[in-house]
Amino acid sequence: MTTPSALGDIVVLDLSHALAGPFATTMLGDYGAEIIKIEPLDGEIARAWGPPFYGDEAAYFVNLNRNKKSVALDLKHPDGKAIFLELLAKADVVIENLRVGTVARLGIGYEQVREQHPRLVYCSISGFGQDGPYSNRAAFDLVVQAESGMISVTGEPDGRGVRAGVSIADITAGMYAAFGILTALHSRQTTGRGQFVDVSMLEGQLGILSSMIGAYVADGVVPGPMGTAYSALLPYQTFQTKTRDIAIGVGSDKLWRTFCPLLGLGALTSDARFVTNAARSANRPSLIAALQGAFLTKTYEEWEAILLPAGVPMGAVNTIDQIVAHPQVSARGALVESTHPVAGTVKMTGPPVRLSETPGAIRSPAPLLGEHTEQVLRERLGLKDEEIARLRAAGVIGGQS
Repeated sequence: MTTPSALGDIVVLDLSHALAGPFATTMLGDYGAEIIKIEPLDGEIARAWGPPFYGDEAAYFVNLNRNKKSVALDLKHPDGKAIFLELLAKADVVIENLRVGTVARLGIGYEQVREQHPRLVYCSISGFGQDGPYSNRAAFDLVVQAESGMISVTGEPDGRGVRAGVSIADITAGMYAAFGILTALHSRQTTGRGQFVDVSMLEGQLGILSSMIGAYVADGVVPGPMGTAYSALLPYQTFQTKTRDIAIGVGSDKLWRTFCPLLGLGALTSDARFVTNAARSANRPSLIAALQGAFLTKTYEEWEAILLPAGVPMGAVNTIDQIVAHPQVSARGALVESTHPVAGTVKMTGPPVRLSETPGAIRSPAPLLGEHTEQVLRERLGLKDEEIARLRAAGVIGGQS
């Protein structure tokens, strides 16, 4: 019996490349949407982003583009544009993250297709949005992390700001895009009309920086990097133990009164400098020094045995190899295997949102370049072998024959 998929009736034409757009379509594809990835004849740029590689296939691309069909198509050729417009007539969603204005120059922008396809949801992801003085700027994740202020609050105190360890501007933009697309599709059920979804990587970063922006507006103090600490709560950071670092979060004054005696620092609970969270924040340096000294008296394992039974939020600072082998990750089946024709059996993260009735799944591996070109043209447009051969000879389509 086939498990029903939540988005099995949705067809997406994916013109995106790199990370933000493909991350969004991976989310949609995991839950059943048919993702037709339109690539230039030489492939989208992320196919070359490595090492590591599996043969000629970049691990980056293989892990990001599961559950998609690849159609290699020259959109600058009149016949290539015509094919795209035919596919568009049978699609629900278009998503792109090309430079602002590129799809309009190709004649396939939202304003150019909306009248003929009023039910279409058209999502454009860009660095800075579709208008404004920065709209024409090229943007990668690093640039947007810098411009948004994210780098200025990431890193150790009194040090240079650093890029977040993952491409957070791209990833959040992809998440917002998937959310925007689903919201627009839901609205279409009532109105019968699609709409344009404008996703800015910059504004996505503002969204996740909202608490810091709000704090600045409230008190005029410019936030800076605090390492693993957090300005609104204390203690809320990592500490060294005899063996490995430990992450501690004490979220209330009540928990603080439970926490201190466990460290042998019960006197701090009646010390006016530390009784409330606000007082602790005002006396941060001396408090952190005292806590760090206490944590260095035992191993991580010893502290875990003391703190966990008391309900203190805590955890280990794991490396990537440790989280891959983590017992909770294993128990939940959070990593799944997919068999790729070049890469072989690949372990990757599974769909992160668990639906009880229509769960996500990895149904197919990342496609080879143009692997599904002929299949899509035959099944969706009804093209015959002679026409496909003509298009291939003319350099309109690529991929496997």
